[in-house]
Amino acid sequence: MADNADRAADEYAVHEHAREATRNAAAAPVHRLGCDECGEPIPLARREALAGHDCLTCIDCQVLLERKGGGR
Repeated sequence: MADNADRAADEYAVHEHAREATRNAAAAPVHRLGCDECGEPIPLARREALAGHDCLTCIDCQVLLERKGGGR
């Protein structure tokens, strides 16, 4: 017969498994039509090239961010 410690361990394992599954669920990438930095349109080719990754800035602003050390 299972004691309280066994039941607690089983319950913890269930919750930990659910938390791990949530953590591993990939968030949908964010694509903006306009750059977050300058507001200019982000070309379709750039958004397509970054499929599966966030695309928040135009190429020029991304280069400036990376030079400043704040690249995304």
